Amino acid sequence: MKLVADRPVAVIALAGAVRPQQAFAIEDALSDIVAKKQYKIIVDFAQATHVSSSVLGVLARFAEVCAGHHGELRLVATDESILNLLRVTMLDKVFIIFDSVAEAEEDF
Repeated sequence: MKLVADRPVAVIALAGAVRPQQAFAIEDALSDIVAKKQYKIIVDFAQATHVSSSVLGVLARFAEVCAGHHGELRLVATDESILNLLRVTMLDKVFIIFDSVAEAEEDF
């Protein structure tokens, strides 16, 4: 996990198989970001090959936190299996999904 939080939009980049064991580290990183009153967050799955449902649950919860402070948690995803998982779980209705971090940032 790579975190860049020293700019107006925080970016968490995840790679490979994002497993349930990583949910706690991701939750801690998101907690640290929102504790600094930063509510514009991009989670970048461009290099990810799999995402566990527990990680998606953490992201959905923090999407609500961000929205409650007039911010947003956005996703970058290009892998078809991840996009399909987001569609099947209907999380594509919760998150705005972009093809690149630049595209997601541009619209903030």
